[in-house]
Amino acid sequence: MKYKDFEWSVNPFDVKVVSSTNLNISPVFGKKSVSENVSINPTVVEGKGVFYGENGRERCSFLQHLLKLTDSGWLFISGAPPIKAFFIRFSFTNNSEKNCFSYEFKFVEDCSEKREERILSFIYAEEGENAFDIAYRCGVSVDDIMKNNDIKTPFDIAEGQKVAIR
Repeated sequence: MKYKDFEWSVNPFDVKVVSSTNLNISPVFGKKSVSENVSINPTVVEGKGVFYGENGRERCSFLQHLLKLTDSGWLFISGAPPIKAFFIRFSFTNNSEKNCFSYEFKFVEDCSEKREERILSFIYAEEGENAFDIAYRCGVSVDDIMKNNDIKTPFDIAEGQKVAIR
């Protein structure tokens, strides 16, 4: 796991990533209610872990320093997409008998930047991808990919190849 200039030498043992949406549910007399997805909530990342050894106090101090900064930064978590997030909570407990610092943290996604929908005109093929994979990834048809790139079969795409989407 990594946030700004801090990289955990050992990933925290417990990380919870919560993504959610808000629904507006309107009752309709005599029929099923109507539901509408009205917004996406910021992703919340919480976790806990332990720093062992002599540098545990230094690591906790550095995280406290990052907590006091008011800007957001990129948070990289194993198994989840990177998110730009605010560091909003950090606490730790020193256990001198075991020479360790137990800690807990919380991050909240920064949703302040307006996200514009972008229409891709091309992408680069990733390792092992074919036209079916690219079509699924980009939300286009296999036929469009084959026609736009003048390929004979869906499997004639090489890793790193520039593939026209639209």
